[in-house]
Amino acid sequence: MLIDIHTHIQQHDLSEVPGMLQRAEDVGVSTIIAAGTTIEDSRKAIRLAETYANIYAGVGIHPSDLEAPISSEDIAMLDSMASHGRVTVMSEIGIDHMPNSPDHKSQKEAFAAQIEIAKRHDLPVVFHVREHLDDLSRFEARASALAILADQDAGQLGGAAHYFQGDYDYARKVLDLGLKISFAKPLLRSKELQDVARRLPLDSIVLETDAYPQPFKKNRARWTEPKDVRLVAECLAQIRGIRLEMLHNRSV
Repeated sequence: MLIDIHTHIQQHDLSEVPGMLQRAEDVGVSTIIAAGTTIEDSRKAIRLAETYANIYAGVGIHPSDLEAPISSEDIAMLDSMASHGRVTVMSEIGIDHMPNSPDHKSQKEAFAAQIEIAKRHDLPVVFHVREHLDDLSRFEARASALAILADQDAGQLGGAAHYFQGDYDYARKVLDLGLKISFAKPLLRSKELQDVARRLPLDSIVLETDAYPQPFKKNRARWTEPKDVRLVAECLAQIRGIRLEMLHNRSV
């Protein structure tokens, strides 16, 4: 069976969830992690995990959703949620340098604070990094994230670089910290990513869909769902020249 280590299915209408779970089960996806992006969204992820046995929750504040510097109240609420028995990962947290993202200092502080929460509860860290398109030669978001992960010794917890779209050198830096690489549907179309996936140790790779509501796709059947992690797994198996069964039960 396959595991989708990163989704946002709690953001869908609750009436859609049973159908998504059935479609996932039909193609061999047994476990799904719903990652929170705000405190309220994290609560929704936990409620979903309490309702369905094959869903687990991640908690965290996404860097793009920081409305102010992370507060002691925010930390206390996340700390409490992180102790919940259905929470298995600290996510979605990280660094984002897109033009309208919050100031970089606040992002760094929030990322470090949330890794500290993960350490208190022994939770893996699944992290987000996104560069400003004008900064692609400098990779400042990437450098900030790697420095904080190293300083916090996050590798002791385990975790992964979410929705990975970097090069092999970046992937090796993530692995050198003791973390994994999480591939999603971009692997299906990117020759560069396929080359990275071919070169990495197989046990350093996990899979996800990042599934969230996609109303911009008018055809509902084209929305990405947890079932699509099988497509990513099939692509990886083909790249590596192995049986699909060798990719089952891969998590952070």
